[in-house]
Amino acid sequence: MEEPYIKSKSSKKKKKKAQTVDETRDCLTELPDPLLHLILSYLTMKEVIRASVLAKRWRYIWLSITCLKFSPMKKQKYKEVGFINRTLLLHKGPKIQKFDITFDYNGAHAHQVDSWIHFAIARDVNELYLDFPCKRRHRYELPTFIFSCKSLTVLTLKNCIINFPTNFNLISLKILSLEGIYLIGGAINDLISSSPILEYLSLTNCESRTDLNLFIFKASMKTLKIHESYTWNSDSKLDVYAPFVVSFELVTSLSRKNYVIKELRSLESASFDCDGMPGLKFNEDDRRRTIVQILDEVCHVKELRLCSCYILALSSGEGQDFITFAVTCLRIKTGLTKWELTGIDYMLKHSPNIETLIISIDKNEGKKEPNFLNLLGNLKTVKLYNFMSDLDVHTSTKTEELLEKLQNEMNFLRFLLKNSKVLEKLIITTCKGVDFGKSESKKLKLMFLLTQELLSFPRASRDAQISFS
Repeated sequence: MEEPYIKSKSSKKKKKKAQTVDETRDCLTELPDPLLHLILSYLTMKEVIRASVLAKRWRYIWLSITCLKFSPMKKQKYKEVGFINRTLLLHKGPKIQKFDITFDYNGAHAHQVDSWIHFAIARDVNELYLDFPCKRRHRYELPTFIFSCKSLTVLTLKNCIINFPTNFNLISLKILSLEGIYLIGGAINDLISSSPILEYLSLTNCESRTDLNLFIFKASMKTLKIHESYTWNSDSKLDVYAPFVVSFELVTSLSRKNYVIKELRSLESASFDCDGMPGLKFNEDDRRRTIVQILDEVCHVKELRLCSCYILALSSGEGQDFITFAVTCLRIKTGLTKWELTGIDYMLKHSPNIETLIISIDKNEGKKEPNFLNLLGNLKTVKLYNFMSDLDVHTSTKTEELLEKLQNEMNFLRFLLKNSKVLEKLIITTCKGVDFGKSESKKLKLMFLLTQELLSFPRASRDAQISFS
């Protein structure tokens, strides 16, 4: 009678031992090398080397990692340089997929930095990210041999000096991003024309004391981004001719004397913002004309993103009645001021195909009931971002007072619901910066009152659904 009991006890011991073995297995160490390399590629080299002590198998795997990322270290410069030198010296991998280095350059160690870049290029690097934040007089000068790297597909250069060579050999380059680079004459065009499969070009705060002329006639070029918060020469001109570009983004203070945007016939998406520029004033006729001319060149796009300056330029309605927009998705950054509402009025009147309207509230001044024509026959989706962005819950003690401060936005929502006959979704996203502190009850009461008021608005579409997020 005791035999079954003995067998049962023995089987329990075996089962418990098997469970213990399973629990002690290290699943990470059993992963294949390519997957381990992928996991480690999200870490800096300092973090990768620290992680090598987690498992015996990991001890030397970092020596063949294909993605190397170096970030600034909180130690003396010569120690940081020594760490990078030793890491690259010990690396055994024959191929580098991605080489990413951010190094606070102080005018010294130029030869060391050159050797790091040469290390990556000698191993047929595909993606190269170089950032050298420094004082203006200590900028690092990039070696020209980088422009002969046939394996490069992605090249990002920040805060350095480039002396463009006469010949380029970037035959595999698809993505080029330049930030804080001094551009000389037509060198950038030479670089573009010598990159046969270039698809993406981004220029951010690149210095140019002369005109910046971008003549891009390559069929492969699909995305062009230009960001400039200042211009060294206010008499300079920006010329853009890009017949094959599909997506165009221009962020500028409009401080140049002239802007010529032409031949964007393949354009499908355009975005315009005025970085660092105060609100457009009614007496700034030159800027108004510039904005209207730019919008006239992109009126055929399907997706359009505009900041308040561009909306204000349309508010007068003088001289631009001939512009009709083909846009189906319109994104606007606005304060819903009485002046901007006039510009929005113009956009909606002259955009008969609009289906999606996305509004991000920048700042809110004044109150005015919208009085747009009933031309929203195709509008299906409205998204309102930064709702309650101007709300100061600490200066108003009563919920009703807070609700009163939101009437400008509420009037606009009333108009949309009343005049959008095929509206399907109204999505309202509240601003994350609104701090109710410990007044959680005030927040709940305010949201309740807002919801009640929204539900009381007349709707042209019975299918319209309202949601907060």
